[in-house]
Amino acid sequence: MVDAWVLRLMYAELQVTTHFSFLRGASSPAELFEQAKLLGIEALGIVDRNSLAGIVRAYEASRETGVRLIVGCRLDLTDGTSLLVYPTDRAAYSRLCRLLSVGKSRGGKGKCFLTWDDVVAWNEGLLAILLGDDADDTLRANLTRVKATFGDRAYMALIRRFAPNENLRLYYVEQAAQAAKVPTVAMGDVLYHHPSRRRLQDVVSCIRQRCTIDEAGFRLDRHADRFLKDPAEMERLFERHPEAFRRVGDIVERCTFSLDELRYQYPSETDPGETAQDKLERLT
Repeated sequence: MVDAWVLRLMYAELQVTTHFSFLRGASSPAELFEQAKLLGIEALGIVDRNSLAGIVRAYEASRETGVRLIVGCRLDLTDGTSLLVYPTDRAAYSRLCRLLSVGKSRGGKGKCFLTWDDVVAWNEGLLAILLGDDADDTLRANLTRVKATFGDRAYMALIRRFAPNENLRLYYVEQAAQAAKVPTVAMGDVLYHHPSRRRLQDVVSCIRQRCTIDEAGFRLDRHADRFLKDPAEMERLFERHPEAFRRVGDIVERCTFSLDELRYQYPSETDPGETAQDKLERLT
């Protein structure tokens, strides 16, 4: 009983999309962190798509609620691969910022073009969780790539989709990850803080896909399950995957970076051995 209570206490939701992911998320960082506090969730991993736009507001909400912020980002690569990445320290955060700058400079306004080679170049210090629902050849190839690139910083997401044959699908994904020696981690796929926000999320999805609610059909989620769930419910949903559930705590412990570490650093304006007064006199 004590062990189960500890697991629930340590639970964090690692995949949370805010309304800073334009026309995808339907809740603000403040709403998400307030709901997390009510549910007893220890930390939230904010992973907006190809963006860190919501991180400052999430940081403010974290300070107000006491729910820890885990800084992250979802990278959607040009080949269709999707990764969640989390900087473990300040240097890794800088690399993530540089990586996003590279992608946005190519894509232009509102777009971000990143390849796997870019991830390889800037991955140092980042934890990565590979996304993928089906254990097909594409997933197996991506598992091999993520393991080769990130080593012991690589994980595979297990996400409940509440679809037919769900347990069998998760079993095959877990088996593929084990074959690639990539540990699995349990998580949700949160787009809004409370079930009541489902209708708004449907509306923004229709705007994104340029269709009406009546025309949307299966383009919308079949189940209203993209909200924050309490730790006990998440533990129940992943009762067949206890190790994947337990690894959530491992990732929380490894992601030590905080926005508190960021300070403005003035560039050096003088040459070695030269004072500011010396340079001023030399220049004038």
